[in-house]
Amino acid sequence: MSKQTLGDQKYYVHISYLLLAAFLLNGAAIFALNITDVFAWLASLIGAKKAFVTQLFFWAALGATIASSIFMKHDKDDNELESLKDKPDLAILRYPDAIDVGLYVQRILTSGFLGVFGAAILFAGLGYFDVSTDALTTKHKLFLIVFSFLIGLYQSNFLTALNEMSKRFFQKQGKSGKGGVTT
Repeated sequence: MSKQTLGDQKYYVHISYLLLAAFLLNGAAIFALNITDVFAWLASLIGAKKAFVTQLFFWAALGATIASSIFMKHDKDDNELESLKDKPDLAILRYPDAIDVGLYVQRILTSGFLGVFGAAILFAGLGYFDVSTDALTTKHKLFLIVFSFLIGLYQSNFLTALNEMSKRFFQKQGKSGKGGVTT
């Protein structure tokens, strides 16, 4: 019984179309939210801060779309090189499947929400230092946009940083006797 490769090369086409659609959707949303009348309309419905947070979601999702595109290119290249070998290593040669397509969607959406969460952490930090967040300056907005975009681009690094922060937080809580869980 010979082993077969997992997945199918045809899913690269599905992922490519998905990434193109995500790129166009995120780009169009960011473009639209930067049109003064559109932003003013959305701000009148949900408030200026929430309208800006909506924009941060799309910036983070755009970062994830770019990261996913780069990942797919490397994955495809690695599989092509491995398939050229006389005896390809089936632990390396693995094509995407339908589940992988869904995981790309999940990664992009998760990054959007993590970008918003990261901005909320920064807002909380500013509040802790008594910095007013009522009227964000252009510098503040640009920083939050870049921060959200980077969270999307480097989602796993952001999650690792949150994990390390939570470990330190819960260890200190547990050692002080004020509750908390030690790991």
